Amino acid sequence: MSDGIGLAEVLLGLPGFRVLDVVEDDNEVVVRVETTVTRVFCETCGVRAEPQDRMRVDVRDLACFGRPTRLVWVKRRWRCREPLCPARTWTERSEHVDAQVVLTRRAGVEACRQVGENARPVSQLADELGVCWWTIMNAVVEHGTPLVDDPDRIGVVRQLGVDETSFLAANRHHPTVYATGLVDLERHVVIDMVAGNSAADLRRWTTNAHPDWLAGIKVVATDLAESFRAGCRQD
Repeated sequence: MSDGIGLAEVLLGLPGFRVLDVVEDDNEVVVRVETTVTRVFCETCGVRAEPQDRMRVDVRDLACFGRPTRLVWVKRRWRCREPLCPARTWTERSEHVDAQVVLTRRAGVEACRQVGENARPVSQLADELGVCWWTIMNAVVEHGTPLVDDPDRIGVVRQLGVDETSFLAANRHHPTVYATGLVDLERHVVIDMVAGNSAADLRRWTTNAHPDWLAGIKVVATDLAESFRAGCRQD
């Protein structure tokens, strides 16, 4: 292994992968990699598998020195040696790369953190990683939803603020689209955003909340909208 390849593997920092080569192409860094696994056993029958062929998988990773980075995974396809085994062939997997995705898991997690924690625009992250807007947005939804739904994220709320905001201005295709914000008034923390501003929209959100959490709320502050009072009322 050359010193350059060894340094590239240190910078890559993906356990279980080795770097084959690194090139710069069209203002991006292209890193060709393979896994370090050489002995694989069939998950169905336990017989040692043999390599059949390889396939190329392109996936975006974290940006390298300000440039988009593309990993080219030379992925192995394995074959079971047992003629009667129904498994036949399969491609190797890695915890760092989900099947049928454009980003490595760490790139998706970092994109979610940058958008959620640092309030960076989705379009900016898309340009930085060399992907489309929806690729970043899907990563935000995938990795951010468990964080938002975590009951420990907010904890006990005693004073709840509820108010609407205009989410999308009216045009010739649709009326004004509203969203309802729910805020912890004591800590000034946004708890959630609910699509719509009707009583049914708010009641749907409270129905999905844990009853013990709702029981801890002693004060609800809203504007004079009857829909909010109806949505918070316990029948």
